[in-house]
Amino acid sequence: MSPPDDSTPERAESGSIDGTVATPITEFPGFLRLMARGLTRRCPWCGDRRAYFTGWFTRTDRCRRCRHPYRRGDEAFELGATTANIILTFLSILIAILVAVVLTLPDIPTVPIVVIVGAIALAGPAIWYPISFTLWQAVDLFMRRPDEDEMAGRRDGTL
Repeated sequence: MSPPDDSTPERAESGSIDGTVATPITEFPGFLRLMARGLTRRCPWCGDRRAYFTGWFTRTDRCRRCRHPYRRGDEAFELGATTANIILTFLSILIAILVAVVLTLPDIPTVPIVVIVGAIALAGPAIWYPISFTLWQAVDLFMRRPDEDEMAGRRDGTL
């Protein structure tokens, strides 16, 4: 599906800074759908797989399908995404420790476990980077429900 045509009069009058306007959302997704989309690196608004990322670390300001901004007028959005990244990394470490301890009881080999946990601690933030952004977008949408203007695609995502 191609991006919406920005030359129509309805789109021109909305006042978007970069000339693009978000596609209106007719039905807001529920909590489970938002979280599932966020965890699978999809746009929480429309569910598109390409969403905000053109590469693993290369992010665009808007979803490439529905054109909704990831920031939603909040300058500190990255702080929430970073927090989500830290939580996901710590959960990965905790799960690795629990699995290693359960599998090796009663003689727990600490050095291999420390090496594995260290590798997860170093690689985790890079692995979880794009997922943390879409997950935080989903959490943000659930906590701060969009108003009528945002649902209709009339907000450009800046303050």
